[in-house]
Amino acid sequence: MEHFIVALDDTPGSLKSIHYLNRTLKGVKHVQLTLFHVLDTASPNLLKKEEVRRIERIHEEQPHLSGYFWTAENEQRMLDTFHQARLLLLEGGFPEEQIRTHYSVQFAEVAQVILNEAKALQCSTIVLGRRGLGRVKEFFLGSVSNTVTKFARNMTVWVVDD
Repeated sequence: MEHFIVALDDTPGSLKSIHYLNRTLKGVKHVQLTLFHVLDTASPNLLKKEEVRRIERIHEEQPHLSGYFWTAENEQRMLDTFHQARLLLLEGGFPEEQIRTHYSVQFAEVAQVILNEAKALQCSTIVLGRRGLGRVKEFFLGSVSNTVTKFARNMTVWVVDD
């Protein structure tokens, strides 16, 4: 079975990769899709005590997140994106058992986090959208899709453009 990691952020454009998967993999049964999101870190000092406790309980269940904190707003946007993506995939004909969700917290550059997770999950393919930065911004800021493409080893990268 092929395992695809689908990198999503909370922008409407990131769902374009879901539409692309629906068109290209319709009816394919030997694919596992992991919807993946990278949360921005937040200082626990800026969070309410209840939020810190809630995240610490998550740390116990998901040790790969230990030591990192994030805002409830960012988490909710991620969950909304996962929900929208899952609905689109189900409408596109993917059965529920072929769709998983997974997230990490940004402890390095987003591209490196995506590459690390793809490797850890033994994915054969990374799917991500291109944001469409202008050439000047891309030169100075870099591009997640360019970095993933440049450093991916032993896996395929699908960059879905506008």
